[in-house]
Amino acid sequence: MPEIGSLLPADCIAVDPTNKVVEARSADGINFFVDYDVLAIATGSQGSTFGIPGVEEHAHFLRDASHADSIRNKLIYNWNSANIPGRSIADRDRLLHTVVVGGGPTGVEFAGELADFIRRDLQRIDPDRGRDVRITLIEANELLGSFDARLREYAVGKLVKEGVHLLKAVVKEVRKTEIELTNGQIIPFGLAVWSTGVGPTPFTLSLPFVKTPKGRIAIDESLHVLMPFPHKQTSTVDGENPSHAGPTEMSQVSLLTDEEQPVDGQTVSESGALGIPVSDVYAMGDCCANADTPLPALAQVAEQQGKFLARILNASAGGKKTNLTGVSSESLPAEKFVYKSLGSMAQIGGARAILELERSPGKGVYSLAGFSSFVAWRSAYLTRLGTMKARLFVFFNWSMTLLFGRDISRW
Repeated sequence: MPEIGSLLPADCIAVDPTNKVVEARSADGINFFVDYDVLAIATGSQGSTFGIPGVEEHAHFLRDASHADSIRNKLIYNWNSANIPGRSIADRDRLLHTVVVGGGPTGVEFAGELADFIRRDLQRIDPDRGRDVRITLIEANELLGSFDARLREYAVGKLVKEGVHLLKAVVKEVRKTEIELTNGQIIPFGLAVWSTGVGPTPFTLSLPFVKTPKGRIAIDESLHVLMPFPHKQTSTVDGENPSHAGPTEMSQVSLLTDEEQPVDGQTVSESGALGIPVSDVYAMGDCCANADTPLPALAQVAEQQGKFLARILNASAGGKKTNLTGVSSESLPAEKFVYKSLGSMAQIGGARAILELERSPGKGVYSLAGFSSFVAWRSAYLTRLGTMKARLFVFFNWSMTLLFGRDISRW
């Protein structure tokens, strides 16, 4: 049994809520078990491919530092390889073409920053080659669809001005050197970046808890996970499979279905609940959602849920009267998690950004665009870094880039 406070670098492969045991496997293949009194699941999500062939094999995701390094190396490789003597014009154009799929904040920020990189750094080194670099941003719906219409228009105008080609289309297949759209158009590329949102991980889908149609673990208002109802306590959506807990593999996940809709065959109570809250198992972050009030997969949601859960667990450990069961105490109702939006921001290249903040309930949103939003975006970014060392390091890096440009060396 590991000591309390131990960090175990391993993959969790199964959870047994009946015996309160977690099964895990280390990187070198050692399986072990960890007993728990209270379990918090915060395993996050993974890039969503929508089941489109070739995405995982030929596109680059953009979710962590290793992805960023891989994209940077690929860009530099393409840039250096484009002018090899004897290369055909068509192949040179392909290598200098970057395609970004997904018009959310991540895709827009990457496209805008890449356009700024080309204009400020690459064209300074080699003007002819820099002018031939192209960026195409593909989005099936509205660009930055979660933002106000005025901010979306501002972002579109700035991206187009920076030379980003915007294309409203749906990807059918990704191959090694080209993307095929559902309208039959073929787009050659040297680098494809996939940023279409997030979906559940295989581990999340394998758990014995209720899932939403998008494969996220279903939770109640106090972040307890839900177990499927026994047959005798429920009715079913379609009259079959009364113990169905939702998707168990990626092929069953519907990323286009609202979280509020029960999965076909999923059991529901007369009050509309999807399952029974588990008193000692919680979930937070991207891996879970309350089907009644689903929240976006954002860092600020996970941070607030983490602080909420830490507070009630600390209060319980300290002997204060805090109900953690969610169902067993009639006199002490469980404390409910309340999310407070801190707003949405996106950088769109250069010293420009868009910002949207919620006013008090019922009074709409406060929106801002331009340089002032860029200052607010960077200031907010710095405040979210965990340590002063990290803040100073990032600020120093920004300052060096402003003064001397970005580093494009391979080593």
